[in-house]
Amino acid sequence: MAGMLMAGESAAFLNTGTLLTNSASATYSAGGQGSSISYSATAKILVANPAVFLWKDINGPTCVTASAGGTIVFSICFSNGGANSAFNITVKDKLPNNTYWIGLATYSSWWIDLTGTGQQLTTFYGQSSSGGTWYPVGAGQNMCPVATCPFLQWVVPSLGVGKSGCVEFMVSVN
Repeated sequence: MAGMLMAGESAAFLNTGTLLTNSASATYSAGGQGSSISYSATAKILVANPAVFLWKDINGPTCVTASAGGTIVFSICFSNGGANSAFNITVKDKLPNNTYWIGLATYSSWWIDLTGTGQQLTTFYGQSSSGGTWYPVGAGQNMCPVATCPFLQWVVPSLGVGKSGCVEFMVSVN
């Protein structure tokens, strides 16, 4: 299973470019004299959503052959090609069967944007992508043995328009 944004986690209900119109009005009545004055105002809002793209790849040749005890390095990359910044993007990945997570690769805990600056991400691992507890990696709380927790997760706090990044991690083949 490739890295994914889980279904149902997006809150964008309207397409980019949708024009919203919001109107308000008020009426003032002048006592018992039978006259009134009405006021109204209108605001127009153009919807501009982020568009987050996600892909997963292996570092090396297109097809990797690994035997028991061998390692594979994966990259999960993401970018925002939309019209607005995206916030709190949750990236979850299920490790391939017969593998287990053994660590972060070279620039593993960083996402890199197009300007070359980075932001540290926390890696979590868990037993299920849909619920349960997510344990931070390296927090000294290995309550879930890594071999029984095949899911990894990262939360990207903010991804601006035109920005992108990657995380890399290694797995060992059983």
